[in-house]
Amino acid sequence: MSAARCIRWNGEAVDTIPASSRGLHYGDGVFRTMLMQGGKIVALDAQVDKLAADAAVLGLESSQQLLRDELAAIASFGDATIKLLLLRAGAGRGYRPQTTQADRLLLVYPPPSWPANQAIDGIAAIRSPVTMATQPLLAGIKHLNRLEQVLASRDWPADVDEALLADERGNPVCGTRSNLFWVSKGCLYTPALDRCGVAGVTRSQVLVLAGQLGIDCQIAGQPWTALQSAEEAFVCNSLIGIWPLRRLDNHPYSATRPITHRLQTALAHPLAHPFRGV
Repeated sequence: MSAARCIRWNGEAVDTIPASSRGLHYGDGVFRTMLMQGGKIVALDAQVDKLAADAAVLGLESSQQLLRDELAAIASFGDATIKLLLLRAGAGRGYRPQTTQADRLLLVYPPPSWPANQAIDGIAAIRSPVTMATQPLLAGIKHLNRLEQVLASRDWPADVDEALLADERGNPVCGTRSNLFWVSKGCLYTPALDRCGVAGVTRSQVLVLAGQLGIDCQIAGQPWTALQSAEEAFVCNSLIGIWPLRRLDNHPYSATRPITHRLQTALAHPLAHPFRGV
């Protein structure tokens, strides 16, 4: 990823951020990574609502209108990748929070660019040896401690596009930067994220679309063998939309993906490419 083209701290353009930030020292904050197309944030309301909800879990105050105004102020960048962080304000050493106020850090990066075949033909994934730690108090939120994802992103084979992580029970949870779904006997499955993992905005959109399309769906812990024996599997996030899996380690998935294709079409992600034969 290229360097940020713009950095704003509490609404003001800056070159650096305070070295005393609790986000830097303790990971005391939350963030969202968003896609901006033509100066507009894709799924703006859902992104802002999720950021505010995650902040509330950490006891951080946030003004959703202020967040919308700050995002609107960078519309001139057109197409971009946006990262917006809420970091607990205050300085000084010590873990104990002294305030509920949050500093806002907004970064603007160049827009993502994906090969067309990843959304069409699917991607290759591996099972990461990294195990997701259980912490129900933080489950579902996108807090600043992403060290599990950092560890799982190291040393991938050249032909791999994502690594999937399991919890201590061996149940699949998510990708390093994506949520996970699979299809077995016509039913859509996605892991429950009440113990670990991030509940992404696109994951929520897929669940809503599945209901609208009449696709049966189950949110529950499932063994790794359930994922391996599925007919279809895909990962999703706000930047990629939906990417099918063509294989997981040495296990291939069928190139016929009727439910995945229906959900890709319904999601209509701005960076999606037309599907062959659909």
